[in-house]
Amino acid sequence: MTEEEKHNKDPQPAVFIDLTTDFGFKRIFERKEFMIPFLNDLLKTYNKEGVIKDIKYLNTENIGDVRKDKRIVFDLKCETQDGDIILVEMQKRDQEYFDDRVIYYMNRNVAMQGEIGDDLWKFGIKKVYGVFLMDFNEKNPLNNKSVRHCGLYDYTNQCTYSDKQEFWLVNLPQYRHYKKEDCQTNLDKWLYIISNIKNMETMPFTMEMPVFKGLKTAAEIANMTRNERESYILEYDAYRTDLAAWDYAIKEGRAKGLQEGREEGRAKGREEGRAEGEHNALLATARRMKSKGYSVDIIADVTKLPPSEIESL
Repeated sequence: MTEEEKHNKDPQPAVFIDLTTDFGFKRIFERKEFMIPFLNDLLKTYNKEGVIKDIKYLNTENIGDVRKDKRIVFDLKCETQDGDIILVEMQKRDQEYFDDRVIYYMNRNVAMQGEIGDDLWKFGIKKVYGVFLMDFNEKNPLNNKSVRHCGLYDYTNQCTYSDKQEFWLVNLPQYRHYKKEDCQTNLDKWLYIISNIKNMETMPFTMEMPVFKGLKTAAEIANMTRNERESYILEYDAYRTDLAAWDYAIKEGRAKGLQEGREEGRAKGREEGRAEGEHNALLATARRMKSKGYSVDIIADVTKLPPSEIESL
């Protein structure tokens, strides 16, 4: 086949749903037969004792979730047979305070366990695990690590302080550079599939891991009902529209805002005018984004303005 024939050939329809979408993520991981093996392979990879035999899914709205756009962040929360809490979250886009939000969610799920005693500390804290799947690479240098494992550490004695809080930050884009032979652990295989399934024609690793035979059936678009396919397509299109609108709003706002800032800066003269003009440009961008419904956190991330200043606009 010539290069021209390859170029003109109609693209092949996707075989599997995209597991980084809300529909795909929850279609698979709201089912115990996939969530339990995934979590056990994660814990085994990091030498965690104990095996998850059963889980029950919990309401995620009680962890202080104030996000407006559910297509950008979606999560699941479950409890093991031992009462341990596990958060599994997919994050589609980066944000300036992402690390802070991870800490808040982890600690909120510790605090919610408290039962006030009469006069003594009577809290029985269960473990809280967090698995944060990120469809972007972290800004922090990771020394080429695809997964960052974090917890409570005793710096004085150079050992773990407590195992009651542990979480994993997974950089999914790094797994898109993997080949099948690069997957050394069962966890690698899970993350390789999650990252690449939308472009796969066949499900890998089904011989060595039978759970992926079931995953193949559950993730095949051909096995969905008509209503499910329509819901998936609508959500996928809505997310792509969101990204396009987001990028356009940023470019348009910055261009117009900087132009206004430059004009005002020239009128006021040299350094002082330039500085004030740039600030006014950012304010103009912030006003436009705010009028279009973007959250304060997103506007702050784009403009670098203090949240308090954005709220006062």
